[in-house]
Amino acid sequence: MNSKSYTLDDVGEVVVVKHYQARRITIKLKAGEPPKVVIPKLMPFDMGFRFAVEKHDWIATHLQQINADANRLVYNEEQPFSSRLHTVRFVRCNTRCVQAVRAEGGFEMRFPMDTDFGSIRVQRQIGAFLTEMLRHEAKHYLPDRVAQLASAHGFSYNQLTVKNVHTRWGSCSAQNNINLNIHLMRLPEYLSDFVILHELCHTVHKNHGPRFHALLDSLVGGNEKRLDKELNKYKIRL
Repeated sequence: MNSKSYTLDDVGEVVVVKHYQARRITIKLKAGEPPKVVIPKLMPFDMGFRFAVEKHDWIATHLQQINADANRLVYNEEQPFSSRLHTVRFVRCNTRCVQAVRAEGGFEMRFPMDTDFGSIRVQRQIGAFLTEMLRHEAKHYLPDRVAQLASAHGFSYNQLTVKNVHTRWGSCSAQNNINLNIHLMRLPEYLSDFVILHELCHTVHKNHGPRFHALLDSLVGGNEKRLDKELNKYKIRL
């Protein structure tokens, strides 16, 4: 036997593999596969696992990023990006560097002819531009929309902050400060409004108790559960 499986908290299966050419312990990560700890042939398996335990945080962080990159939608010439306000198209042309220019309906990102759209580097370039575009849209649209909905339904709040967050669409603090995600600009307007109303309801009810749900449900025509289920189909990350 030249391999042995272990379980690492918050990571799952970790495979320790003995290799006759190995001179030291190394960790190999690949999307969709358990982490591999490669050890010299004469080293005990448990020593390899202890090394994985020591590197737990590094393994968990990098494995999450690798899997996220692998599962991320690849934007290319056939796969443009659309937000609420703009469409971004990606094209190859006779340029020596990446350019973003205004175009009908939004923007055009121009890449050199030999660009590999499947590369992580290119996708991160695209992601950086899209993030800044969403941030710009959100800062111009969301403050007015929150004020409109708050006024229409009799809510008051303190400050509004717009952020790029990877875990939630919005939040409301104990001081009634509302935080909204720039990625709301990728949602249909009615779902964006649903998130805003959700946070405005927290200015009245600080938890998710029955009174909170009753209030929110009354504001969306009895469709809270349906809208929440629909919202869950959207990923926050690009």
